[in-house]
Amino acid sequence: MLGRIINLLPRDWLVYLYKHFPFKRLKNWIVYRAQHKFLVSVLGIITNESGQIMLLKHVYREEPWGIPGGWMELEKPEEGLKREIYEETKLNVTITGIAQAKYGSNPVRIDLIYTGKIVEGTFVPSSEISDIMFCDLDDWPEGMPEVQKRLIKEILSRS
Repeated sequence: MLGRIINLLPRDWLVYLYKHFPFKRLKNWIVYRAQHKFLVSVLGIITNESGQIMLLKHVYREEPWGIPGGWMELEKPEEGLKREIYEETKLNVTITGIAQAKYGSNPVRIDLIYTGKIVEGTFVPSSEISDIMFCDLDDWPEGMPEVQKRLIKEILSRS
């Protein structure tokens, strides 16, 4: 509601008010409330020592197999992905680079897709992940979303 009201004001007025408003905390609160919000997800195309792709079986999805990932908290994206993978699998990974950033609309979000490798650990099922598998490109399990298959192929074809 506040955002809609503020967006009705001319941009020049908003800049003037921001520059001259004396109460910094209140000013920052108003700016925060007036801005659109969206989520940031971190996703990983993680491979083992043989170059096979790690897929996880998510217990809450209709198409359960897919790449690891989750929502960022107040952390660096790479650390968020490592944390998510460890929480869900007990595997430690190293992140080798960012492969792509994409906009998603349901929910509104930015997806940061990274590549990485497994460093150590033994898979332990969690409340979110019931199984793990490693597969070669195009040797997908039944129940994997087409969008993730295309994403993996696109990213791995660049490297």
